[in-house]
Amino acid sequence: MTPPPGGAGGGGGGGTPPQLPHTGSEGLLAASGAGALLIGAGSVLYRRGRAAARR
Repeated sequence: MTPPPGGAGGGGGGGTPPQLPHTGSEGLLAASGAGALLIGAGSVLYRRGRAAARR
């Protein structure tokens, strides 16, 4: 197979391996944990409110 002209054959050329672009998803785990915590707290408050309303 012949590499494309211009040296863009994916060989790197500079000795560094190719990398994926940074998308800003580093804080995704913390954000999903905080969201789960808020959903859990909201369900507890909802159930307490329903139980108090029956009395």
